[in-house]
Amino acid sequence: MEPYTREQAQQYQEAQEQQKKREQEKRQEAAEKESARRAWLADSGSEADFQRAWPQLRDAGRTQRVIEANRQARASMRSKI
Repeated sequence: MEPYTREQAQQYQEAQEQQKKREQEKRQEAAEKESARRAWLADSGSEADFQRAWPQLRDAGRTQRVIEANRQARASMRSKI
C-alpha cells in the first residue's frame, strides 16, 4: 500500500468542500422553490401550474440576483473613488 500524499489529502479535502457546496446549493434551491410554491398557492395558483412555471421563476430570480449583485458592486466601486 502506498503512503497517503499531501496532494491526495488536498484533493480529498477539495472534493469534500465541493460536495458540501453542491448540497448547500440544493438545499437553498429547495427552500426557494418551496417559498415560491407557497406564495403561488396562496395567490390561488394551482400546483400543476406552479410546477410548469418554476423553471422560468427560478431563472427570473437568478437574473434579479445577478442584476442586484452587479448594482452593489458598481455602487461599492463608486464609493471607493
